[in-house]
Amino acid sequence: MSILLTGGSGLLGREILKLDSTLIAPSHAEMDIISLEAVRRVLAEQHPTVVLHLAAATKPPQHREHPEVGLSTNIIGTANIAMACLELKIRLVYTSTDYVYGGAGPHQEEEPLWSPYNFGWSKLGGECAVRLVPNHLILRLSFGPIPFPWEKVYEGQWNSKLYVDEMAPLVLAAAKSSATGVLNLGGPPTTLEAYARRTRPDITAIPKPDWVPADTSLDLTRMKEVLGIQDEKSVWKR
Repeated sequence: MSILLTGGSGLLGREILKLDSTLIAPSHAEMDIISLEAVRRVLAEQHPTVVLHLAAATKPPQHREHPEVGLSTNIIGTANIAMACLELKIRLVYTSTDYVYGGAGPHQEEEPLWSPYNFGWSKLGGECAVRLVPNHLILRLSFGPIPFPWEKVYEGQWNSKLYVDEMAPLVLAAAKSSATGVLNLGGPPTTLEAYARRTRPDITAIPKPDWVPADTSLDLTRMKEVLGIQDEKSVWKR
């Protein structure tokens, strides 16, 4: 199996590259995903077994102020990757977000979707393109840098967020699996405050604004089956 990784210079991409030195990771200059011809050329040259598509614009405030970023990178760029994978019969694994879920969790993979953010809609647009590739896997997840990078955190916000070094091996294992469809990846449901305190014990909690999702925690039943994980707490490293 050969895996081509997009977004290798990003937070998650750099962590995954530490785990497997055989991954093919073209730079943005070598393969700009907004150019279909560039994507076609690189995939035809490398012809990997799997494309693990991480490259994305991931800052929600940026999408609110400049929605064209989501259209060009997360939707058109992902559609270009999907088109080339379809043409060359390459398996496509796509990292989406837990921000496509609305309402109370833990959220299951096949439930109805809704996002309060342009960012979430842009990733959901990417999911639509990926679903047209026969051998595809969509990973819905949330991760962050080590340590928690802010001095304050919203209280009462539930999720299944992991630190990047905890998420990277799950993503790589899922990409190397034979699973198709949609797969939630994460840790056991926890508050964002508890997540932050794993690396910032002195973090200050502040009231959560109404527009911030109250619960994006994930049902991890399928993750445990696909990856052979007995206890979702075992993915925590700290």
